[in-house]
Amino acid sequence: MSKKENFKVIKFIEIRFADPISSVKLENNIVVTGSMMGRIKFYNISENNYINKNELNSENISDISYNERERAFYVGIGDEEIRRYLIDELNEANYQNYSISVYESDLQHTNNCENAFIFLSPESLFRIQLPQIDEGTIKIIKIESEYDFKYFDESKTLDTNEYNYTLPTTNYIVPFDFDGKKFLWVEFMSSTNRNICVANIPLLKNEKPIKYDLNKTIGHICQAKLLPNNRIIFVHSLNKCEIRQLDDKFTLLESFTHNGEEVLAIDVYINQESVKNSHSNGIDDVIFNKNKMNESIEIKNKKKKEIIDTKKHKEEDIYTNRIMETSEFANRNKINNEEENENNNYLYIKQNIKKEKIVDINDICVTTLDIDGNVNLFKNRREMTLFNLYDINTISRDHKDKQFFSMGYAYYIKTNLNYFCITSDHGCYVIKVNNNNK
Repeated sequence: MSKKENFKVIKFIEIRFADPISSVKLENNIVVTGSMMGRIKFYNISENNYINKNELNSENISDISYNERERAFYVGIGDEEIRRYLIDELNEANYQNYSISVYESDLQHTNNCENAFIFLSPESLFRIQLPQIDEGTIKIIKIESEYDFKYFDESKTLDTNEYNYTLPTTNYIVPFDFDGKKFLWVEFMSSTNRNICVANIPLLKNEKPIKYDLNKTIGHICQAKLLPNNRIIFVHSLNKCEIRQLDDKFTLLESFTHNGEEVLAIDVYINQESVKNSHSNGIDDVIFNKNKMNESIEIKNKKKKEIIDTKKHKEEDIYTNRIMETSEFANRNKINNEEENENNNYLYIKQNIKKEKIVDINDICVTTLDIDGNVNLFKNRREMTLFNLYDINTISRDHKDKQFFSMGYAYYIKTNLNYFCITSDHGCYVIKVNNNNK
């Protein structure tokens, strides 16, 4: 079998004219796509079942995440709403998805949606509002953690933990990624000076974002993603790829050049079989609660083993540790939570600690897609071209003649190394890797 025949399109998810795909997710052999006009589609690879679930005709589908514990996909609609779709109920005729309103009212949404974005991790929502002219902060940051629907009632009242605050930055930034613990963006200091920035979320009072100066040797960054163990990967100068450690020296761990021209999309797949548990701790979940010091809060915090001395009704400082993940260890910083106002409101931190998983560089697989249709794989510290879309026989000649990436949309590639999902001007190709190529 020739190399061309090692990859076969098993499903083409077509889009409507001028309604490109704005988000895509591949998980549990299920493909979920969302469009700029709010249309959501599911394709179950294992069952060869295609479901056009919603035609929302609302805002764009801004992000899609998957929660393994709930076996549920979360779909962000613009910056205003999230919907949950349970895998086990997708095929039911009377299935009703659950919706969560991010804003309390339509008026609040109208007043706050300009330049607002949603990022979804498997268990949390992160909403930001980018800075306006002459305002050097990201104005709104909202986190809603633990996507267990016990926190939501039929009236969509949110009874989970959330807070608002600002991040210091410049007027012009480009947000890239949020993994549930960290937020990654690039800020422009001037036309020639830029920083790549990472902030722990939530960012505590005495913490500051980590910022690295992008010197002249690092060209324009077109793709960037957070990696496990305090690392990032980014693509600059069109096709130069680097993996770096988020340490004091911004240490270069790996670099390679995509075999092709301009990189349009990247995806990272972690080989889970060889990932080992570390002895060090990482934050599983950090939730901020803002409450008055009263009996119910005292009881709640005692159950969580928070150190609160309420004898004689005196106010005491509360100490906690922030766990900063690194590739080999965790740094501990003691943080004093001070009185916030005369009403005795306090900022409490709840931390659930679990063992961090250490990911070796050899277990990080990176796929890259370029403007000429080349799909490359970086694995075991080696880079190779897997296929070119123009060489796949099961893609129609009409699509090839019109080209795949001529409209200037945002394009995506997702893979589990058995299947590839690639978006184009025409729609999403679900490509299967034949057995002899595994």
